[in-house]
Amino acid sequence: MKKSIHSYAWMKVWAPEAAEVVAPKAQAKGFDHVVIPMRDHASIHPADIARVFGSHCITPVVTATQLPDADISSLDADIRKRGLERHRASLKLARDMGAYHMGGIIYGVFGKAEAAATDEHRKVAAEALAILAEEAKPMGIRLAMEILNRYETNMFNTVDDAIAFVKLSGSDNLFLHLDTFHMNIEETDMLAALKRALPHLVYFEMDQNDRGLLDRGAIDFTPMLQILKDSGYRDIIGAEAFSSAVSGPDVARGVSSWRPLFTDGDQVADSANMVLRPVFGD
Repeated sequence: MKKSIHSYAWMKVWAPEAAEVVAPKAQAKGFDHVVIPMRDHASIHPADIARVFGSHCITPVVTATQLPDADISSLDADIRKRGLERHRASLKLARDMGAYHMGGIIYGVFGKAEAAATDEHRKVAAEALAILAEEAKPMGIRLAMEILNRYETNMFNTVDDAIAFVKLSGSDNLFLHLDTFHMNIEETDMLAALKRALPHLVYFEMDQNDRGLLDRGAIDFTPMLQILKDSGYRDIIGAEAFSSAVSGPDVARGVSSWRPLFTDGDQVADSANMVLRPVFGD
């Protein structure tokens, strides 16, 4: 099992000095992967990240984003072109810091939409990701799409629709990232959805129903973790949580982190280990 934790458990926003803060904390809690959000390319110093993470036996996992004027799901060809170029820049940063996984909301713009996405939006996004996924192969990087709830994307919200999108792309280097917070909203049967996702799954992210500490809340992770173990899943299991006591303004606004659900990322790491231990041991 590969264990990942989001840097936002400890940091308000990613900054050049974040690697020195997060890497030793994650290592001390038994994690070997850390998520780096690449919202602001200027704040990403790949050589420094590679050096610091390497010294703590941490592998970076990157999440890439699109912008309203740089979006591969747009029906405007110029906006789509800028979106693909933004992703190419993210790929190079990921490669140079030593990442093998680039994921997140890579298929469109994050946020509540004004209208439903059309089949044409999904078609152009799938075509762009197929191109990007092919370019990522010689870099040793795979792409993974995080499935979000209806309030954060209009492209797709369920495992079944995300699998259809992967098939639409025709790519063998495009995979799925499940987040239990979003699954809890959108899936009628989370366990059945997880089983259907398994052939495409490379990142399973534990995220409680209130996005707080993982060992308390409405979501019981044990049955899902047991499915992963029994299926022979050997890829990344991640931990994510947000708190107004930690989140910076942009992050708080993006995920509606309005309450102080924890005060330090060490609590998130400890709660994740408490959930994982009964199934996977120490």
